[in-house]
Amino acid sequence: MFMWDQVANPSSATNSVSVVGMMAAKLDSGPSTKQKVYQRMFEHLGMGDHTAVANLIVTKIGNNLKFWPEDTEIVQHTLDLLLDMAGGYSSSKLLLTLDTVKFLARHHTEDHFPFLAAPANVRYRTTFHATLARLLLSPTGSEKLGISFETFVEPILNTLNMLGNLSSSDLRNEAARRPLIGAFRDLRGIASSLHNRKAYAELFDLMHPAHLPLLAKVADAWHDQVDVIVSLLRFLQEFCHNKANRVNFDQSSPNGILLFRTTSDVVCAFGRRLLASPLPEGDMYKQRYKCMSISLSVLNSALSGNYVCFGVFALYNDPCLDNALDVALQMILSVPVDDVIAYPKLSKSYFGFVEIFFRHHIKSVLALETGILMQLMNSVHEGLQASDPQLSSLCANAIDHLATFYYENMNKDKIEMHNLNKHLTAQPNLFSSLTATLFNLLLFGAPQHHWAVIKPMLSLMLASESSFTSYKDHLISTQTPENQQNLNEAFQKLLHDVQRSLDSANRERFTQKLVTFRVAVRGFLTL
Repeated sequence: MFMWDQVANPSSATNSVSVVGMMAAKLDSGPSTKQKVYQRMFEHLGMGDHTAVANLIVTKIGNNLKFWPEDTEIVQHTLDLLLDMAGGYSSSKLLLTLDTVKFLARHHTEDHFPFLAAPANVRYRTTFHATLARLLLSPTGSEKLGISFETFVEPILNTLNMLGNLSSSDLRNEAARRPLIGAFRDLRGIASSLHNRKAYAELFDLMHPAHLPLLAKVADAWHDQVDVIVSLLRFLQEFCHNKANRVNFDQSSPNGILLFRTTSDVVCAFGRRLLASPLPEGDMYKQRYKCMSISLSVLNSALSGNYVCFGVFALYNDPCLDNALDVALQMILSVPVDDVIAYPKLSKSYFGFVEIFFRHHIKSVLALETGILMQLMNSVHEGLQASDPQLSSLCANAIDHLATFYYENMNKDKIEMHNLNKHLTAQPNLFSSLTATLFNLLLFGAPQHHWAVIKPMLSLMLASESSFTSYKDHLISTQTPENQQNLNEAFQKLLHDVQRSLDSANRERFTQKLVTFRVAVRGFLTL
């Protein structure tokens, strides 16, 4: 008789935490007092040893997933339990020996588990496949489960193959909605469990070149359907994320460039459609900003993943980088600053892109028209003063990148410096306004801003000494005669022994001086 037909103990799920602890303990040497208590309990209950108990629990998990597909709460708690058991070292090793887990790994489809077909359970598909992939990719997982990674992913790839053969009109057909969402949710779960280079390369080789082109087609065809786009972008965000340096191809491999091309195609296909669409009348975040935010996060992951040499694109006249930056820039400029600050998730992806844009692509930043650059700097100025310290840090870093570039290249005959000087001529108060804001936040702002705003101060002071002098003179003029002398002495101590250099040692020294300066000045400074 197969595992599904066995009668599971209905109380086993409630005692899962204790049982998992017992399973882990049994695999260790030397029974402890706690182990002996569990052993006596199981002897009195007549349930057998820890393997038999684990077998009952996992059988109950399988029965829940098979026979309660419409009950979202049961499905959620059942998958959470399975995920917890798979997360432990000893308990996961035990799971690999159970027939029920082997059945789950071989038959993770809607035909065997109807809960996967229920629209209300769509988010739990990710958890389900993440758990199975974690077990399969454990050191002896494939051997004990008797299934290879390619065989495990095959049902999902068959779905993608079927969808990829559809025409553009058929791909947009309502019949394709659920398979698309399901496949991307499943792949996201699998991708989230890839924690090393070998495992990631296995999935990439299965996806490229047969299935990656489908992603841009879906982004174009379903751009106005939030559920489909979110599932697509969430998978791509996970797929592009270089956590634990897993996206690490051989030196002669073009896969990093190919991955970025796919990312660029998807972001551009979705972004252009979004920008061409009229503003929705309903919930702006759900209907517009949510997908925009995720698409920016996808691009941020790709731009900061350190698996692409971006200079290659310009060298070989490949426009994918410029296209991605242009579309992302258009998207962020289409959002009012007040809306950016109002939605935390949007603001993090928004300012995350700005920071990466200034850090790695300053040449493109300075090639912008002055009006567009000043619009960006105005957003940075507002984000600098946001209540979230993470946003303040991102904006401060963007300022630091700009000021550092200016200081290190001010005497060089470069096209980027000509562009920057042109912008500063049109907006001569840019550095002075940023200097004033940074010092005001340091001296009068909330404590959570302090470390964020300190970083760009040295580079900004060296880039524009006149801006710092003007702020210092203005601040001193607002104080009483006694405080003026104290404040002037504090500024002198701040600048003492500070070199005209942006090396890490000098930055660290100046940071310590700023902290001391702030503590000393706040003791007597008046507003």
